[in-house]
Amino acid sequence: MIKDGERPEPVEAARGLAEHLFGDALTVIVGGSALTERRTPMSDLDMVVVTETRERPVRRSLGWEGWPVETLIHDEETLAAYCDNNLARRWPGIPRLIADGVIVRDRDGLGARLQEEMRDRLAQGPAEATQAELDEARYEVTDLLDDLAGTWDQAEIAFIIARLMTKAAQLALLTGRHWQGTGKWLLRELHDHDPNLADRLVGGLHDPVRLNVTVREILDRAGGRLREGHQVSDPRLP
Repeated sequence: MIKDGERPEPVEAARGLAEHLFGDALTVIVGGSALTERRTPMSDLDMVVVTETRERPVRRSLGWEGWPVETLIHDEETLAAYCDNNLARRWPGIPRLIADGVIVRDRDGLGARLQEEMRDRLAQGPAEATQAELDEARYEVTDLLDDLAGTWDQAEIAFIIARLMTKAAQLALLTGRHWQGTGKWLLRELHDHDPNLADRLVGGLHDPVRLNVTVREILDRAGGRLREGHQVSDPRLP
């Protein structure tokens, strides 16, 4: 593992990579944790590359001067479609990378225009949850709480708690009209939304009783437990 000090700073590295591999790109933007105080030795460079019209978008992983790199390569049309999809799902990943990132290559001001658009759209916040979305989330959390109460198998408890924490956090963000996330970003979004709630939910990781109390609070904010009478016309897979 190459550590900081043994490799160029992230923006410098991204600029060199853009010149080396994406010299014909319309714009290249680098972002992610590597540019923040959250940077760790495992942080990668997240890069959005916009090219002329291409057959399809590509995600490409590579290494460059000691950095792991994740590149998202689009043309303007596919990038717009991906951003629309992200925002509609309340997941701000690519839009936030663009909005908060650093432009390392730009032609005709495209990068600056993209950043302004994404900043405006993110500032509007996610769409309010529909009643159907809330009901489905309440049902899932209720079902997991019942599963947790109904088992004494420690292995099952571990898996139930993992999914319950995820679903409860997503419900809290949905109810609070806040952006969603996955993995570490789910916790970060929840902490941004309600630091106290995030800390209490994490505190239940090894304490099912404490977790139950916190999750029931989240459920109550969303309308309470839901099981009997819940119906969906197009059931989804787990």
